[in-house]
Amino acid sequence: MNCRTKWKRYSAAALCAALLLCAAVSCKDGKSDSNGAAGADGTTEAVTLTPEEYEAYSFENVKSAFPDIPYVYAFDHGDGAADDTVTYDEYRYYQLQYKKYLDGGDESYWTHHPDMRDRVTEMYNTEIRRNHAVRAECEKYGLLLTEAEKTALDRSNAEFVAAFGDASYFRQALDMYDMTEYYFQYQSELEQLYGKLENYYMEHGQILTKDEDIRALLDTDAFVRCKHILIKNDAGENKEDNRALADELLDRIHAGEDFDTLMQEYTEDPGIQSEPGGYYFFRGEMEETFEEASFALSVGEISDVVESSYGYHIIWRCEKEAAYLDENLAAIRSTYLALRFYQVLEEVSADWSIVKSEQYDILSDWDYAVSLGSLYTETEQ
Repeated sequence: MNCRTKWKRYSAAALCAALLLCAAVSCKDGKSDSNGAAGADGTTEAVTLTPEEYEAYSFENVKSAFPDIPYVYAFDHGDGAADDTVTYDEYRYYQLQYKKYLDGGDESYWTHHPDMRDRVTEMYNTEIRRNHAVRAECEKYGLLLTEAEKTALDRSNAEFVAAFGDASYFRQALDMYDMTEYYFQYQSELEQLYGKLENYYMEHGQILTKDEDIRALLDTDAFVRCKHILIKNDAGENKEDNRALADELLDRIHAGEDFDTLMQEYTEDPGIQSEPGGYYFFRGEMEETFEEASFALSVGEISDVVESSYGYHIIWRCEKEAAYLDENLAAIRSTYLALRFYQVLEEVSADWSIVKSEQYDILSDWDYAVSLGSLYTETEQ
């Protein structure tokens, strides 16, 4: 585990791929008697819907799966009107996806890592805030989907469901990913808005696009290279012993021992295998305490012992290598584009305040979401 904290956004495109795979292995042992359904090899044939089929599979009038929960919380954009509401369909999806991302279904994880619960809560609420910042910005710049685009998207989604051969199989797949039909449609539209807004930002200068501009940025203090020695605080270990070892290693470095030699021997960051020359990163890519310490260093300087959720770090800010930057510019550019897009969204919503619903305390505890179980499978089998 390294210190990078940018988790992949749970996109509709990625979900669709996952659902298609699920359809291929679960729908009648990979076969279907319906035109266009998933085959045993996971592929799907083109689906042509009759008007009656389109109406049956359309998401046009789909409703929230939780009619008794109007919203979890609302955003006040600074005008005193908390009318930008977060549905439980959306909230529950991110809540459970992020939870499962870490614990993998093993509830004992939270016993060993109780501090991670608040951190994960912050992460999925940040994800939700980004979604709503995208919608607010698209509305501001006139980038919302046209009626024609909405119709085309709805038909595409209807054809996608028809590819399962039976809508019940599609809903079972939704259950696997803690998603409701309402949020599937919402997320599909949101994915297109993300694309529209990112293109707008690049066209209007909020995000750099030219290679020469991005390359010049890499020579500034906005981008650094650091090596580190990590002593992890694994479950069951004595943190005081780990801190004592980190302090000892720092003393040995100050006494003249080679940083790289000690890093090879002691670091518990497996990332050293793929990035032996250290990490190159922008602000916003790493865990906050690690990042603050890294950017506070001058080139060639070594930090004191720094604590993060992973354990204890000794960080060395290194000189950036021009050859590395030139050879890896395409990959760094990709990271920059995604990161800068998120940073602009965070700037947009930085002053938004949250107004909690009366049910917030119950809904914000993911034990409640877990207790709901499957929303579709049990009733449709």
